[in-house]
Amino acid sequence: MKHALLAFAIGLSACASAPGATSSNLLIGSWELLQYVDTPQGGAPVHAFGDPPVGLFVFTADGRVSISFMRNPPKPEDVSIDKDPDACFPAWYCSYFGTYTPDASGGLGGGGWTARVMGGNIPSYIGTEQHRIYTMADGVMTIAESYVVDGVTFSAKRVLRKVVR
Repeated sequence: MKHALLAFAIGLSACASAPGATSSNLLIGSWELLQYVDTPQGGAPVHAFGDPPVGLFVFTADGRVSISFMRNPPKPEDVSIDKDPDACFPAWYCSYFGTYTPDASGGLGGGGWTARVMGGNIPSYIGTEQHRIYTMADGVMTIAESYVVDGVTFSAKRVLRKVVR
């Protein structure tokens, strides 16, 4: 009986320590990308992947993540040689995959995740950790951040809805 309890305890601790495997992990499942917009300070919103874009973010219970999104409609003729180090190849489709660890420090209203990127078509992401912070309400996740390009501050907003079947 002691051995059975020990085996159960070891198995339980292994499950609890698996990346992404927590009962409070609100990320688990598939998320449809509804909005991808970057707005330069004092400028008009830019919908680089269309309005609406096409995309799917998938988070598994065992800590795997796959993120894919593309321009709607696609423009295959835009092969693009973008000087941005975080550019996708081709420019109209972006994806990356790897493992992730959730951060539920925001409680039920939000949190974040860290993805360890194993591969994808954003060369500068491969082998890096990508951190994202989100808020959540009514099955809708909003990722908001800002960044600076050539001295101009941009506000980035990504909105996703959990796919429920």
